[in-house]
Amino acid sequence: MYEAETYRMDGVWAANFVHHFCISYIRAVLSQVAEKKLLNLSLAIEGQVKHIVISKGTELLRVPADRLMYISSDGNYSNVVTLDGQTRLVSLQLGQIEDLIGDQLGDNGGNFLRLGRSLIINVDYIYLVDVAKQQLILSDCAGSKHDLTASREVLIKLKAYIEALMTTENDTKD
Repeated sequence: MYEAETYRMDGVWAANFVHHFCISYIRAVLSQVAEKKLLNLSLAIEGQVKHIVISKGTELLRVPADRLMYISSDGNYSNVVTLDGQTRLVSLQLGQIEDLIGDQLGDNGGNFLRLGRSLIINVDYIYLVDVAKQQLILSDCAGSKHDLTASREVLIKLKAYIEALMTTENDTKD
């Protein structure tokens, strides 16, 4: 009878040991996860990770700013197009999204340019501006390519804008 009680106590001890070991292991893992989330949050606050968040009704769309190619208007809605070709229809007008980009990205929102009444583009992906054909091609030169159309006036201004940027960049290098 004494042996049975000792075994029972050993079993309880073993169970307690496993329980405490598991809890300490889980705490360590959760601590690492929490630290990683805090790091990601601090990087986002410091401006190293930027996302555009569009929240309306029951949906929330979160897109890394550098992966957003363009946004086109569709009446009172807008199509958000990402680098991987995903298109998402959101129930905001283009002007509202333009304001969101400005609010959320601040100075980093300068990569996004409103072209006329129907288009916001990420200027980092401009591949071709053809005024004569009224054609604008956005590409990452690695497989993602989008052919867009815009008015001659808008494309003339866009071409002049890009040329002015190039002149400014060359002047600052000298």
